[in-house]
Amino acid sequence: MKIISLKNLSFDYGDGWVFHKLNIDIEEGDFVAVIGANGAGKSTLLKMLAHLVKPTEGTIEYYGTDITQFKDWGKIGYVPQGFGKSMQDFPISVEEVIATGLLKPQKTFQRHNEEDRKEIEKVVQFFHLRDFGKRRMGELSGGQQQKVFLARAMVKQPRILLLDEPATAIDTHAKEELYAYLQQINQEAGVTIVMVSHDLELAAASAKSALCLDHGVCFWGEVQAALNHHHHHGYFYR
Repeated sequence: MKIISLKNLSFDYGDGWVFHKLNIDIEEGDFVAVIGANGAGKSTLLKMLAHLVKPTEGTIEYYGTDITQFKDWGKIGYVPQGFGKSMQDFPISVEEVIATGLLKPQKTFQRHNEEDRKEIEKVVQFFHLRDFGKRRMGELSGGQQQKVFLARAMVKQPRILLLDEPATAIDTHAKEELYAYLQQINQEAGVTIVMVSHDLELAAASAKSALCLDHGVCFWGEVQAALNHHHHHGYFYR
């Protein structure tokens, strides 16, 4: 079942197409690694999927509904790039950050109920964050922070998870741990994942599909085929 459809999707900042006429259908349960050179539009595409940037041309559909009419945003989890920088000096605890994932739009004050607390406890356990619950975000390592942001995105039990370079600026062990969590979320919970990544080799251990952007689609298919393509042609990151 296709749950995300890009139809003739195009974007121009004003000085030429970043990408032009993307036509992609993403199936439920897929794990897509979005790769490509700097400036190819990977983060722009993810912001479009999160409804933060409007396309210059074309449309995005979720579950057959145009994104401009889509209402069920509880199904979409989003972890933007560089999210941790805003938290470094802010006096907020790990549990408080996770709890913000349950906030509803247009509501200035919300009290978490027993069901909310159970969901928070569930993701704290899943991501092994119990020892860090009361600590401030600025006290955590980059890898620990990324687990918190992933927990924040997962606390509302989304069906689609959008991730913009979640493994940037963390060490190899933390990257491997992060991808292992993502693989578990995808395979066991059936969450569809679209992830921007600079590390195709590492992402390929978890992802199922690869979308390479280079002013358009230069590859779309199984991730192993993308690896083979990259090894033989070597131009994904020029």
